[in-house]
Formats: sequence, C-alpha cells, structure tokens
Amino acid sequence: EAGGFIAGQVFKYDGFVSQEGSISSLKEPDYDVAIVTYWSSFEQHEKSHADTTFNEKFKVVGDMCSDSTEIGFSMLWQGVPGH
Repeated sequence: EAGGFIAGQVFKYDGFVSQEGSISSLKEPDYDVAIVTYWSSFEQHEKSHADTTFNEKFKVVGDMCSDSTEIGFSMLWQGVPGH
C-alpha cells in the first residue's frame, strides 16, 4: 500500500518560454523547479504530510526552497500520439 501515492515527477525550469505556445504576453516564470505528484485522492495526499518518513525526505526539498506553494489540479486532458 502506497497510501494513495501513484507517481511523481520533478521538473527543472530550463530558461526558455515558448512564444508559439504561450497565450498571454511573454514573461519569465518566477520558479525553478516544479514537483508534480499524482494521488488517488486529495485526502490521501494530505495524510502523507503527517507521515514521518515523508516529512524527513521532503524536508530536504524544503530546505532548498526560498519560496514554496503547493497547489492542486484536476486532470482535464491527457493524450497520446495517434489516438
């Protein structure tokens, strides 16, 4: 049992913004790293913050941050080529 955790990814901002894919005026993002995690439910995600092992490991990430905001999204679309 993974406590509702499905998967995770960490992305580093590489310093470019797509002029073709951007809808609003071109501006530099104010972030360097995005951590994306997938959970069975928001409630299971919230419970993970009470887990000792999680807190020990996540503290290392937090110590590297000058600012952190945890926001939630619902997936609206996912695609694969040719389908």
